[in-house]
Amino acid sequence: MKRRDEVLVGLLLIVSVAVGVAGTVWLARGGLSSGYDMYARFPWGAGLKNGQPVLLAGVNIGFVKGVKLDPNGTLVVTLAINNEYQVPSQTTAAVEPNGIFGDQLIALTPTRSVTTFMAKGDTIPVGKGTPTTGDLLSKADSIALDVESITAAVRDEFVSGGGIADLRKVTGEMAALVAELGQIASAQSRELTITQQKLRATLAAVDSAVVDSTMRSIRTSTANVAAITEELQHAQGQVRSMLTKLDNGTGTAGKLLNDPTVYARLDSLLMRLDSLAIDVKANPRRYINLRVF
Repeated sequence: MKRRDEVLVGLLLIVSVAVGVAGTVWLARGGLSSGYDMYARFPWGAGLKNGQPVLLAGVNIGFVKGVKLDPNGTLVVTLAINNEYQVPSQTTAAVEPNGIFGDQLIALTPTRSVTTFMAKGDTIPVGKGTPTTGDLLSKADSIALDVESITAAVRDEFVSGGGIADLRKVTGEMAALVAELGQIASAQSRELTITQQKLRATLAAVDSAVVDSTMRSIRTSTANVAAITEELQHAQGQVRSMLTKLDNGTGTAGKLLNDPTVYARLDSLLMRLDSLAIDVKANPRRYINLRVF
């Protein structure tokens, strides 16, 4: 009798726990609230199932009511949305991970500037969701392949192709060049020091009085040259003025150079003087009459 009572108590406890869990899940999925249906289409392999939450901007507004497999490669998902919520226009739906145990949820992402809402029974367009673990692993595999390819190329170039030996050779040559440049710099520094010392000695040996006398002589010579230059410029101005007058025909010399009439008269006068001289030589008595008493 006692054992029978214990079995009944255990069964009652198990039924109570099951009812409590089922009721909790039912209440969490909006069992007491009425709602309306909306739809979304996701590709195969989205990992969706009934009861998964639906979030709008991070707020739980419903749950997945049903998942139907479409032969064209999509999942027709029915979303149960609570009546107190409305889905804004231009909202996109994406499947995102829910926790670390592989569960999923549907995240609805609205546009902030939209003030209109979608109608009940509309199909929410699919947006870009958070990368899944598979996507990250696929990307990691691709990166690993790229790294392996780069590593193989580097190995072929530097190990098989003798690149490391060439690099060591270049490094040795660079070290030798740096050492040679250091020696040249040291030699130039010594030569510069010697030159500075010689220059200081030469400057110290110069008599300042002689330098002052030389500078005074140079200043006097410069002043004399300046005076001569001024006189030459004055003479040049006078010559230019005289040439300008000759070109313009001003004065006797200008008329002789530029007036053809004066030249013709002068030429005629000279011809007459020549004729007179010839006639005087031929007939001197015509011009000279001498009487002797």
